[in-house]
Amino acid sequence: MADDVTRDQKLMGVFVALAVLAVSAAGAGAALDRSQVDVVSRDVPVGPDGRLTVQFLGDTMLGDEVQNLIDQRGQGYDWPFDATRPAVTADYTIANAEGPVSEHTAPWNPAKKYSYTSRPESAGAIARSGIDAVTLANNHAYDAGPEGLADTMRHFDAVGIPSIGAGPDIARAEQPLLLRTAAGTVGVISIGESFGHRAAGDQGGTLVLSPEAVLRGAAMARTAGADWVIAAVHWGGNYAQIDPAQREFARVFADAGYDMVVGTGPHTTQQIEFVGSMPVFYSIGNYVFGTPGRWATNNARGLGLSVELELSRDQPARIAMRCLVTDNMVINFQPRLCSAPEAQAFLPTLSAHLAMEGDVAILRCDGCFARRNESSGRS
Repeated sequence: MADDVTRDQKLMGVFVALAVLAVSAAGAGAALDRSQVDVVSRDVPVGPDGRLTVQFLGDTMLGDEVQNLIDQRGQGYDWPFDATRPAVTADYTIANAEGPVSEHTAPWNPAKKYSYTSRPESAGAIARSGIDAVTLANNHAYDAGPEGLADTMRHFDAVGIPSIGAGPDIARAEQPLLLRTAAGTVGVISIGESFGHRAAGDQGGTLVLSPEAVLRGAAMARTAGADWVIAAVHWGGNYAQIDPAQREFARVFADAGYDMVVGTGPHTTQQIEFVGSMPVFYSIGNYVFGTPGRWATNNARGLGLSVELELSRDQPARIAMRCLVTDNMVINFQPRLCSAPEAQAFLPTLSAHLAMEGDVAILRCDGCFARRNESSGRS
């Protein structure tokens, strides 16, 4: 991800914003009623055990160098997903779409160092890979400008993939994704740091991370009937570890009543921490991402995570994760699951709260995901 201001400036802004958080909180959702909340809603069937599984995958983009390989191979757009496809089996899977899917390929901002686009055919491959929805509140959503963003949303809609976190105006950008199931209703908010294209009023762009937006997102999702609210947030420095601004905003999410935060942006994994009972996956890294990457030069690990949340009406939440090898210099642009030895060496380093079951890590999560809207869910 690219920075429009320095980390110190961002952190200063966080501290200033936090100073008004208590004042903002009281009125953030006071004026909302259900008839005023527009959402992206999906009915999701669950299995006979009554448990809902929601999977989160990292930065996904089929442009740049992987497009060259797709052209050279002549095998279509599906092969980059083939090695991980068996692990994408949740009831609902959400990934971060890191870049426009558009016929418009000219960079909207010629001064930006990295701009990406993917061809429209890539949307179908993403759908066939098992991904059900995408988040767009990231620093590449506007790489092809407003036309590119409109194309992106249109092409994903055409293959049955809803998108959240960006849009032609703030009303569309801030819409939560509501997954309505027999196990309960999950609300997902896509939000990201300021990348120079903030959605506001009738101005298109992304939903920008601020205490007010965090609070409003939770209020909108709860008002629409969410039992649980999850933030999909794009933040942090490229190939870097957690910075203070991320931790400060994690507290904002916890204070606003979110149940989990899943981060993307740094292209590498970051630690997993708790703020109270709320788990924070600061960064789950990449999924299928078409650039060569710069892990070696940044002394970072080219590893990502697949995070799978299980929820039900009468059982504790369960969070499982698998390790993915995503360094394209190692896997030649086809990510794969970590081997058992790789997973057992890497996953326990992310948190002291993890227990290994073979090559899968289970996050001990006592007291998390308390139900708040007992009457919601599907009848």
